[in-house]
Amino acid sequence: MRLEQNVYDAAVIGGGLAGLTAAVYLARAGKSVIVLEKAGKPGGLAQTTNKNGALFNLGPHAMYEGGAALRILYELGCLPKGGYAAKGGIIGIMQGRMILNPTDLSPDETAEWGGLMGGLGQIDTVPLGAISLKEWAETNIHHERVRLFFYAMCRQWSFCDNPSVLSSGFVIRQGQLAAQGVKYIEGGWQTVVDSLHDQAVKAGVTIVTGCKTQQILLSEGSVRAVLLADGTSIEVSAVIAAAGPDTVCRLIPGAQQMSLGKWQAECRPLYAACLDVALQRLPNPERAFALGLDEPFYYSNQSASVKLSDNGTHVLHVMKYNDNNSDNDSKADEKQLIQLLDLLQPGWEQEVVAKRYLPKMLVAHDSRTIRHNGAGPAPSPVVPEVRGLFVAGDWVGNEGRLADAAMASAKLAAQEVVAQG
Repeated sequence: MRLEQNVYDAAVIGGGLAGLTAAVYLARAGKSVIVLEKAGKPGGLAQTTNKNGALFNLGPHAMYEGGAALRILYELGCLPKGGYAAKGGIIGIMQGRMILNPTDLSPDETAEWGGLMGGLGQIDTVPLGAISLKEWAETNIHHERVRLFFYAMCRQWSFCDNPSVLSSGFVIRQGQLAAQGVKYIEGGWQTVVDSLHDQAVKAGVTIVTGCKTQQILLSEGSVRAVLLADGTSIEVSAVIAAAGPDTVCRLIPGAQQMSLGKWQAECRPLYAACLDVALQRLPNPERAFALGLDEPFYYSNQSASVKLSDNGTHVLHVMKYNDNNSDNDSKADEKQLIQLLDLLQPGWEQEVVAKRYLPKMLVAHDSRTIRHNGAGPAPSPVVPEVRGLFVAGDWVGNEGRLADAAMASAKLAAQEVVAQG
């Protein structure tokens, strides 16, 4: 690979939201920065694909008001346009039929649900980090159907389908953020990627795509250079690895004997099966949001709030949360998701403009469990054994999930590089 220069202050490995965020902060602090992205274009899990005019994100995505992602995007001048999820009733799916909350609940169930959700913001989540969601819910929620609805909401807030391991402090904190507003992004998440990319280029960042990093070279316990797969060596004094723990460990000789190896072993990844469809007409437009109660299902019509097509079609997302199991039967999952659409939007197959099935989506590298009090396995971006090496991603730090966690840790990593000098 031919580069204009092969000496930079810092290299960022990974051109997703975390990598681009770190690069902008570094460049604005006066650092010379190169971003190395192995894919053909930046964006990672935040990419959007145009399929027959429908704008498909990689599964259902949203940002939370009060969360790190929107806060950082505002700081960087990249705040996206969007619309907000409607607050109101929820459709629960149980034993193949719909249960409307609160319409189909008893007066006692309705009262408990209202008190639970209305009082969520007053819960002190700090002491709950090491208490599982199951333990908290069984202690504090008395009606079974109310508990099932709450588990379904927590699944949506966390993407984790195991209340026995999920930190109640973490997931309730996510619910508190969600109560401030759930923002869908106009035109899909690619608009956020493109905006960050433009700000990075404007700040002087060099962004190279289709570029695989082979190894991070060390000398006497410090970062010395980055070696690319084609043999090119780039001299740097700092590296921010904005990638998953498996990738980072492959890049560092002896990583398994460092904190990196410990963090990798303690990560509990999350997977999902996602079916996205674009319909020219909605059989039941009033059905915008549904959650499985006895099965880990999710359904939403985000195009009810924002434009997600170039031709007026309606984009629907259905998903099955598969927790940390990446070996689920993909055909069986797809059949279940189709049955969910049949229930909520009967006749939908006659209206299809575009359709995409992602059977084994990696949603997050970690589940935010009671083991780490709801934080990621990596407590901070600093890799203590190597001067100049930092990590960023949804498995790093203690703030938020997905984009919030990735971008918050990226900002912290950039600040650590600047402080290093």
